[in-house]
Amino acid sequence: MVIQSVRQDVSRRLRQVIYAGRGHCNLCGSRVRFSRISRDLGGTLSNYRFPYSLDQFETLNHRGYLCLVCGASDRDRLYALYLERFLPAGLTRRVLDFAPSEPLSEYLRGRGDLEHRTADLMMPGVDDVVDITDMAIYADGSFDFFICSHVLEHVSDDSLAIAELYRVLSPGCSGIVMVPIAPDGTFDEDPNVSDEAERWRRFAQGDHVRLYDRATLLARLQRAGFEVSSLDVNTFGGDCFAAHGIAPGSVLYVVRRP
Repeated sequence: MVIQSVRQDVSRRLRQVIYAGRGHCNLCGSRVRFSRISRDLGGTLSNYRFPYSLDQFETLNHRGYLCLVCGASDRDRLYALYLERFLPAGLTRRVLDFAPSEPLSEYLRGRGDLEHRTADLMMPGVDDVVDITDMAIYADGSFDFFICSHVLEHVSDDSLAIAELYRVLSPGCSGIVMVPIAPDGTFDEDPNVSDEAERWRRFAQGDHVRLYDRATLLARLQRAGFEVSSLDVNTFGGDCFAAHGIAPGSVLYVVRRP
């Protein structure tokens, strides 16, 4: 175990040297250049005749997506910005993290003020194997914060999932809800579509069952009782977004249970 830890540390330090750049990854602390996914993802979507470009997605820096040191995506870095600014250390909080990103989970585990649990139905290694549409293992108001990132677009009935998120969140507390968002007026869903190619064409991924636009996401969250705040470049600052490799049009959706 010690040898493995030493090897991981040496590997990370080596990547910090190889991929050094002017960007700042706030999850591993590296000064790094962020990698592009433009050709690979854009080419895939084009092959499946997806009708929108990568630049039309609301929160996606495909030109500087991934930290080559720790693997954090642009949205991981955005979440960390929020956590650092709006969930400062000092108050113990119970946090539920769905379909966890390892770089973000490592950051959350490293904060001594957070009681962090991971959850997913299919992902190996999580603390709780749970269906987000039926989380009976958690009592009402079990958590003070949650992160539900790019999960709802996979769920057949997102209204059940959103209702469960509302139920397990303690009154007065908040969470992050993020999904891929295309231009206004483009919402499309059909949980009955089983053909992978057709899902790519309509929903931008072979295991998605819907493509959200902003209005639909907000309406469904508010219908469940959530108050929703949309935090953008005006909240964090243009220089901050640029330094952390976050596209200027990115928006972070934070829900609150009154």
